Amino acid sequence: MTRSTALKTAAVLSVLVALIGIGLYDLPNLVLGARDSDGPFALVLGSFTSDVLALVAAYGAWRSQKWGAVLLIAVNAFWIIQAISSLLFDATVAELTFAAVMLVHHVVVITLCLWRERVVSAA
Repeated sequence: MTRSTALKTAAVLSVLVALIGIGLYDLPNLVLGARDSDGPFALVLGSFTSDVLALVAAYGAWRSQKWGAVLLIAVNAFWIIQAISSLLFDATVAELTFAAVMLVHHVVVITLCLWRERVVSAA
């Protein structure tokens, strides 16, 4: 796999997760407002901010820009912290399964962002 392909794959995976997060969690809770939101409103705003940052980072990674890869690593590192906290504190099997899948996703994206092509030795 080439570096460009790895970055594009990481970008697509991150866009999918960001769009799902925006559509299923962020926008419904933003519409409800601070008083009626399902979760703490600071968490809703932070989630929306990280999802928007992921979209910006994915754009940069898709174009093979270093800043995009670095920002995508930072966003996914933040998401890893969220996934681990969900694994520690969530109660239902569905929540735990989702957190585990997200943890694997974030590690894969970071690995793809750090992907390097193998150099063939001339010796």
